[in-house]
Amino acid sequence: MATTIKPEDYAHSPVHYAVALGDHNSLSKLVSTLPRLNDPTQIHTESDSLSQEKLADQISALLDRRDNNHRETPLHLAVRINDAFAARTLATAGTDISLQNAAGWNALQEAVCRRCSEIIKILVQHHHIAAWSKWRRRLPRLVAVLRRMRDFYMEISFHFESSIVPFVGKIAPSDTYKIWKREGNLRADTSLAGYDGLKIQRANQSFLFLGDGDRDLDVPPGSLLVLNHDDRKIFDAFETAGAPLTDSDIAGFCAQTTVYRPGMDVTKAELIGRTNWRRQEKTESVGQWKARVYEINNVVFSFRSRKISTGGVDIPGSEQILPLELEEDSDEGFLVCENPRVSVSDNRRRHSSFVREDRDFISVSRKSVDIIPERRKPPPCTAQVSVVPAQTKEKEYVKSLRPSVWLTEQFPLKTEELLPLLDILANKVKAVRRMRELLTTKFPPGTFPVKIAIPVVPTVRVVITFTKFVELQPIEQFYTPLSSPRHLVQGRGTEEETASSSSSSYSWLSRSSSRSCSTVKQQQQQQQGDPFALPKGYTWSTFDDKSKKVKKTNSTRKTK
Repeated sequence: MATTIKPEDYAHSPVHYAVALGDHNSLSKLVSTLPRLNDPTQIHTESDSLSQEKLADQISALLDRRDNNHRETPLHLAVRINDAFAARTLATAGTDISLQNAAGWNALQEAVCRRCSEIIKILVQHHHIAAWSKWRRRLPRLVAVLRRMRDFYMEISFHFESSIVPFVGKIAPSDTYKIWKREGNLRADTSLAGYDGLKIQRANQSFLFLGDGDRDLDVPPGSLLVLNHDDRKIFDAFETAGAPLTDSDIAGFCAQTTVYRPGMDVTKAELIGRTNWRRQEKTESVGQWKARVYEINNVVFSFRSRKISTGGVDIPGSEQILPLELEEDSDEGFLVCENPRVSVSDNRRRHSSFVREDRDFISVSRKSVDIIPERRKPPPCTAQVSVVPAQTKEKEYVKSLRPSVWLTEQFPLKTEELLPLLDILANKVKAVRRMRELLTTKFPPGTFPVKIAIPVVPTVRVVITFTKFVELQPIEQFYTPLSSPRHLVQGRGTEEETASSSSSSYSWLSRSSSRSCSTVKQQQQQQQGDPFALPKGYTWSTFDDKSKKVKKTNSTRKTK
C-alpha cells in the first residue's frame, strides 16, 4: 500500500522540505552555504583535527536532522522518493550515511531494500570515502591521546566456559591478546583469526599501528600493518581505504537482496552487586587486582534481517552479508553507531551498537543532531508524493543478556583511556569489537572492568579477562653496560698473570663472564625484540594476492 509524503510535515527543516518538494535549486543553495572540510591528508595536528570536527558539526546540524515522526534524515527521505540528485547532493556535502531511522535502518540499507540502484552506487562510493576521511581527520587526536598515556604491556584472554557442558573451554576458540603501547604506537599479537562454528581458524599474526610512521621504510603516520608470521608477509590494512571502489565492488553491493543489523542495547543497563551467602558484597581476585562482582541487567542483543521479496526466486549472492558497518567508520570508533539524545517521537527504542559517553581524553564522534521542531505554522503546500513501500520480509532475533563484570579501583588504566586503543583493534578483531560495545556501559567512577563474562547460550558464556599489566620503562633505561670496568681491566692482563691466577680468581672470572654473556643476551633480545620494529626477512604483500591464493587453494581442494 502506497504512503504519502506531505512536505508540510517537514517544514521545520529546510533541507527536508526542499527534498520533499523535489526543489533541487533550493537544495543546492542550502548546501552551498555549508563550510567545506579540508583534505584529510593535510590534517597533521590535534588543533587542526579539532577545528575540522567543529566544521563537521556545523554540516551535521543542517544535513543530519531527524526531528520528525520517522526520525529520517534528509537522505532517508531522498531514498524513499528515489531522488538520485538529492542523494548525490547530500552525500557530496557530507551527510552521515550511517545514521538510522526509527526502524533501525540507515539510508544505504533502505536503498538496497528499495532496489534504488543508482542511489546505491552513489551512497556506497561516498560512504567508503567518507569513512576513510573521517578516520584521517581523527588520527592526530588519537595519536595525541596515545602519547599522553603511560607506556605499557598488557594481556587480555578470551575463552569460553560452562558449568554444565564439559570440555567447552577446550573445543571452543580461545586466545590471549598481547598488547604493547609506547608513545604513539600500538601493537597486538593474536593467534585466533576467526572461527566457523566450532572450527577454529588460527593465524600467528600481529597488528601494528604506527602513529608516527617509519620514514626509513616509507610507512606513513597512522598506518595499520598486519604481520603474518607464518608466511613472513606484511600487509597494509588501509591499502585501498582511500581509493574509490571498483565497478565490480559496486556491482556486488547492488546485487545484494538481504541486509543485517546486529546490535547490543545498553541504554537501560543497570549494575546489580552480587552478594555471598552472608549477604555481603562479593569480591574476587582477578590476577593481581581485587574486584567486586556485579551483574548487568537490561542488556538486550538483537539481530535483524531484512530480505527483499523476489517472488520465491533466489538471486545469486542474496545471502551474502552486506558490510554496511564499514570497519573504518564510526561515531566512537570503527563501529557504525548513533546516540539520539532527544527524540520527539514516542518510539525511544535504541538501534545503535553501543552507548556513547562524554570523555575528557578525546572528542572523536560526529554528533547526530536531534532538534525539537519549532511550534510554528507551516507554509501552505498542496504538493504530495506517493511512495510505494519496499517489499521486504523482516526477521528479528532479540535476546536479553545478563553479563557479569568484575570492577576494581586498582587497575592502572581508566575505561575512557582504553576505548581509543580498542577503536584501533576493533577494526580487525571481532572479539575486541564486542568487548568495546559492552565497555561503553556507565560504570561507577574510578572503576575498571578487569573481567567480563557475556552469555552466548544459557549454559555457555565467553569470558574476557585482563590478566597482566606492566608499565614499560623509557627506552634509554632498557640497556645496561656489557661488563664491569674491573673485568675489562683484568681482560687486558698478560697471559702470565692469567696463568698464575688462583682457582678462586678463576671462579670469579667465570661468574663475571657468565654475567657478561647473560647481559649481552639480554641486550640482544631487547634489541631484536622491539615490538614496534618491522622484522627482517618479511616481504610486503597485498590482500588481493592473499585472496587469490585462498581462492586457488579452495579450487584445488574441490578438484581433489
